[in-house]
Parts: sequence; structure tokens; C-alpha cells
Amino acid sequence: MYKSAHPRHVLFPNRKRRDHIMNSAEKTVTLLKILARKPYVYGVTELGEKIGCGKSGTFKLLNVLVQEGLAAQTPEHKYTLGMVSYLLGKCYEDHVGVVRFVRPYLERLRDLTGETATFGMLVNGVPTSICREEGTHMVRVMGHLGGTRPLNAGAIGKMLGAYMGEADLRRHLLETPAHAYTERTLTDPEAILEELQKVREQGYAISDGDFNLDTISFGAPVTDTSGAVWAAVALSAPRTRVDAATRDRYLFQVREIAAQISRELGQTLVVD
Repeated sequence: MYKSAHPRHVLFPNRKRRDHIMNSAEKTVTLLKILARKPYVYGVTELGEKIGCGKSGTFKLLNVLVQEGLAAQTPEHKYTLGMVSYLLGKCYEDHVGVVRFVRPYLERLRDLTGETATFGMLVNGVPTSICREEGTHMVRVMGHLGGTRPLNAGAIGKMLGAYMGEADLRRHLLETPAHAYTERTLTDPEAILEELQKVREQGYAISDGDFNLDTISFGAPVTDTSGAVWAAVALSAPRTRVDAATRDRYLFQVREIAAQISRELGQTLVVD
């Protein structure tokens, strides 16, 4: 057996049950989360369907968010995030949370390699890119900050997927069909389980063209003082720039940086 990433960490909220009926506060929070996803602009009817609320009730909730600056209405009478949402996010990024602590380590990894360094966590059970430092090369790997990652492709997704609770992992594979991003992507559930078991056993993940054919990435776990994995660090580069020697060096460097973060932040971020 292996340790789950969920139980003890304050940053991993519990998932709602599918039959849970949301109250007004939960619906309001859910509206904000939806507005933060592509395509970032939604109509009242669509939003109401997503939160299980009538058009009139959804409009009232949105009106509160607009009045407080957390949402804004477009000229087409649709809704998007407001400026206050940006200010809150900027405040969190600058003064609170793991980003402030992690960024220097990502900068060091970026400077050592010249490649893009990323820090990811499970957010509501989904691997998510939280912080990133883009590489310094003219040709480098780009990514969407805050974007989610699949469990069957990419170093961040595979690394975090490997340490999900076994029940959560199997439920995810049962309910969510695996997408083939490239010809190298694993889509068979049993093959994915075997790959994630391999990641757990070796203590690192390598994504060699399974998320993007032109990209190779290396992932390493970030642990708390109990050894539970709660985050991951990844280094991504164009495959044409990574020979066998470079591959070994990049893997060593990303594992070392992840180990440093684990030592420095473990006691700070774990709650008893």
C-alpha cells in the first residue's frame, strides 16, 4: 500500500458527494470556480444548469458577485470574473500560500537547466499547475498556469496521480475516459494503473511524448514530514534538446529540488 495525498494537508479540500445539494454560499463559490474555467465567459442559463439553480436564483447570486467586483457583466449580458478576483489572486500569489515559498526553488531549477520548471498540486482531486517559471531558451515549453493535467500523461499529472488514494484513483479511471493526447499516451485503465505503480516504486515520473510529442518532462514528489506526497515539481524541455546524459542530469536536478522543498516546507505546511 502507499500513502494518500489527501488526508492531512490543509490545502486539499474534500470532494462533495455527487448527491450533495448545494446551499446558496456553495453555489456562489461554485459560480466563481466555473467563471475561472475556459471559455471564461458564460450566460445565466448555462451557469444555472451547472449549479442546479433556476435562472432567477442564478441571476441574484451573480448580481451579488458583480456588486462586490468578483464578477463582471459583458456587453453581451454574459458573465466573467471581475477585477476583485484578480486582486485577490494577486494578493495570494504575492503574500500567502506555497507560491511565495516555492518560486525561488523553481527559479533555481530554471536557472540550472534553462528549461521550464512547474509546481503542481491536487486541487479538488485534479492535478493542477500552481506555479511556473518559463525556460530561458528561445525554444521552450510553454503552459497555462492554473491548467489541469490528466493522470495518464505529463509528469505533473502522472506524479500526483500515482499518489492519489487508491479508491479515488480507481473511481477516476472508472468515471473519466482517458484521452489520447498523442500516439504514446496510455489510455487503457489497467495500463495506466501499472504505469502509476511504476512511478510510485521508482519515485519519479517521466513523460516522453505522451502529452505532447515534442516535449519530455521529468517529475518528482514533494512530501510532508510523514512522507505523504502532496505536490510535485516538474521540468519540461523540447525532446530534441535532451540526449541520454542530459536526461539523467535533468532527472537528478528535479528530484533534488523537490527534496529541498520537502525539507523546507514539510513542517510548515502540515497540520496535526
